[in-house]
Parts: sequence; C-alpha cells; structure tokens
Amino acid sequence: MAQPVRPAQPVRPASPVDRAPRPARPAPSSREAAKEETREALLAAGLAEFAEKGLDAPSLDAICARAGYTRGAFYVHFKDREDFLVAAMERVLGPFLDAVIARGREPQDLARTVERFVELVDSVTSAPTHGGRARRGAAPGLVQFHRLLEACARSQRLRDGLVRLIREAIERVARTSETGQRAGAVRADTGSDVLAQLLVTLALGVITAREIGVPLDLEAMRDGMLALVAGGAGSKPGRRA
Repeated sequence: MAQPVRPAQPVRPASPVDRAPRPARPAPSSREAAKEETREALLAAGLAEFAEKGLDAPSLDAICARAGYTRGAFYVHFKDREDFLVAAMERVLGPFLDAVIARGREPQDLARTVERFVELVDSVTSAPTHGGRARRGAAPGLVQFHRLLEACARSQRLRDGLVRLIREAIERVARTSETGQRAGAVRADTGSDVLAQLLVTLALGVITAREIGVPLDLEAMRDGMLALVAGGAGSKPGRRA
C-alpha cells in the first residue's frame, strides 16, 4: 500500500548562529597601522638611498621601488620630494635627540647628556668618502649632517624644519641645565638658556667637523665640556636668557 506523501516542511530561516560569519571589516586602527607601515617603509627606503647615493641623486621611483610601493602610495603620505626630505630629517634627528638629551629630572642629567652625545657621535660619524656618502660599515640610514646643511641652503622648508628641531633641542637642554643648577651640579653663573645654546651649537660643530675629517679627541672634549658646565662653590646664580 502506497504511503501517503507528506507535505514538504517549510525551510526554517537560518538563525544568526547558523549563518556563515562575514569577513570582519578592518578596524580603523588597522587601517591607520597599515598607513603608518607604508609611510615608515618609504622613509626607511629613502634614508637608505640617501645614505648610499647622497641627498640629490635618488629618484622618487628608486625610493618607491626599494620600499615596494608605487608613486601613488608615496603621494598619499607626502606632498612632494621636499616634504619627504623634511620627514626623513625628522625621522633621523628626532630619535637622535631622544637618545642624547636626558629628561632633566636628576641633577646629573646634563653631564649624562654630554656623555651620551660623545658616545653616539663616536659610533655614527665617519670620515667622508667620494661625494660625501657614508663609508662602508657606517650606521644604516646615516645621512651626513653637512650634506643636510647643503640641502637646507636650497630649501626653505627643510631649513625651517631643521631650525625647529634645533630650537627644540636647545629648550630641552635648557630645562636639563636648570635642574642641575638648582641642585648645584651645574654652574649657575650663566643662564641655562645660554648654556643650552652653547652646548647645542658646539655639538653641531663637532658632528660636522668629525664628518669632514677634522681629527678630534672626543674623550678630551667630553671631559672639557663637563668641566665647563660643572657647578662649584665659586659660581653665582644665573638666570635664563
């Protein structure tokens, strides 16, 4: 006997649990991280090109190819080559200042700043080779400071960026000097601003002289700078300029 045909059961709509999960959209933070990664890759490639070939020779195409991105990606992050040079300069000098200048919380921080500067300059500067390029074995991404000064002479934007970084360095060293003066560890007969200006401009001269091959006794200079800024019983309170 034939079995009665049962009516088809209606298909139950899939519940949210039954549905296949949709691919998650990247969070805004992930997109920002990807953009920052692209920017950093371009800067790293540019610094490597500048260290090997000087500031003028590398083309934007060479920098983009080295980073693995297109010129379109470059212009997402930088207006033009000059804007890129300013960012590259900040990328190098910003961490340099952070590594050298102590926070200014302790009386001996100015002495630590002088010692760190001499150690770092000794490790990253080298005698110039043909065209002012860094010699083999120099720190990766090293751009010689005297070549940067030459570029500043041709670019107002680059010059403004360098002046801003130098003024920041002077302000930070001045705060560090003032902390030492209050504790009697730094001479107080000269204003902290004046001390900072002297030390920062002396540091720039040391870097440039070292790069172009002037023989310098960095250890003796370190000891001399420490003696010049050290506080003593004969120093009188100074004031900031």
